[in-house]
Amino acid sequence: MKKLLSFAAVTLLTSALLDPLIQSGLDKPVPWLRDIGMFVAGAACLYILVKYHRQL
Repeated sequence: MKKLLSFAAVTLLTSALLDPLIQSGLDKPVPWLRDIGMFVAGAACLYILVKYHRQL
């Protein structure tokens, strides 16, 4: 469970930060709702990982 949460947190946070750069480089509109959702989900995974680190 710990590996899944850490993998999800890293992947979602990295994707949320790099996706606007990729989309603007391709001259496409940036899907802000999707990026904000990915950032919130990654932050939630990181929060769960830190808060419950002893039980995992």
